[in-house]
Amino acid sequence: MTSSTTSTMEGHDLYFLNQKTKTTPIENDYKISNNVLGLGINGKVVQCFSIVTGEKFALKVLVDCHKARREIDLHWRASGCINIVNIIDVYENVYMEKKCLLVIMECMEGGELFQRIQEHNEGAFTEREAAHIMTAICSAVKYLHDLNIAHRDLKPENLLYSKPGPNGILKLTDFGFAKEVSQKAPLKTPC
Repeated sequence: MTSSTTSTMEGHDLYFLNQKTKTTPIENDYKISNNVLGLGINGKVVQCFSIVTGEKFALKVLVDCHKARREIDLHWRASGCINIVNIIDVYENVYMEKKCLLVIMECMEGGELFQRIQEHNEGAFTEREAAHIMTAICSAVKYLHDLNIAHRDLKPENLLYSKPGPNGILKLTDFGFAKEVSQKAPLKTPC
């Protein structure tokens, strides 16, 4: 592989992202809706549907830059954990007349942990509910740390439920502040 086809991230290879990114038009595979699921500092998330199966997904639109590539690469590498939102596909396309990275993720329909905390009528979660929440968070963090990834933005707004109700799986998302760590290069920047 030549240096022209491999991007670097603080001395680390973005090989995974480069090998998996599609350059075909996203419209070949997904129907994009106008339904906005969320807005963030780095981009917006809209609903989309697989043309083949009709399955619903979330599409995160990020302007293509070094920071966005790092975010997607780290998130994609961590997608094997049940408690981390899965990335399905990544497209490198022009969207709204800008070069963008279009990230197809599983659609999380159960809302944020933050919402559930606010809606909890009895004030506090039961010990069992709190233990279930903490187990999911610790599972995601351990998985990341085993990959030498620090998320650096754990908060209730970045923890989403897969579906409404008590059977939704709690999953971590938003890797905008995430960094890869090593003993030789400890983290020095605040998040």
